[in-house]
Amino acid sequence: SGEKDIEEGLVQTESEWCGSKRFGMCYVDQEGRMAAIGTTLEITEFDNVPDGRLFVTNKGREKFKVLRVVKEKPVLVCEVETVPEQDHDMPGVADLASEVAQLLRDTIRLNVKMQNLSVDNEQMEPKELDDLSPSELSYWVASFFQDVKLLQQNLLEEESTLKRLEKEKEILSETVRYYSAAAALKGALGDSETPAPESGKGKETDADA
Repeated sequence: SGEKDIEEGLVQTESEWCGSKRFGMCYVDQEGRMAAIGTTLEITEFDNVPDGRLFVTNKGREKFKVLRVVKEKPVLVCEVETVPEQDHDMPGVADLASEVAQLLRDTIRLNVKMQNLSVDNEQMEPKELDDLSPSELSYWVASFFQDVKLLQQNLLEEESTLKRLEKEKEILSETVRYYSAAAALKGALGDSETPAPESGKGKETDADA
């Protein structure tokens, strides 16, 4: 609330969360079942869309566990508790995070090469790869798997940074192997179209992600 260009009628001044710019999000499957683990999101930017909607950019802030549903309408309100990250500062976690960061760099580079994309330096070398802590990096890397929602949820539910990074290393390693083999095949046979890796076995990483 109080933000420029937000219509007054959209502001719920009586809400105890008014002005926080934060809300919770949980994965919901095709049968309408909501996951017990979700993420608190903070609105960082927004744009008005001509049809009256708002295009909102969010940043994840913390993980929570749903304890109970307080009410369902007009919006879902739940009682939650934050879930602290475990072992983010354990020996070996920083080294593993560096490996995952390099694998993501390799994935982006190979994808750009295979798709003949034109990208800038920031897209080729996202600053997050150097700036984020191991725990923050593990969540940020998971955002690249947006086409496989259940995989993202599984990564979110991991209780430790170490286990999350280990899974991401496995996924990205397989993706790099796929693209490396595809690049070699493309070089041998010419510029024929190369299929994307199968869902769950690798992720075609968009350099704009």
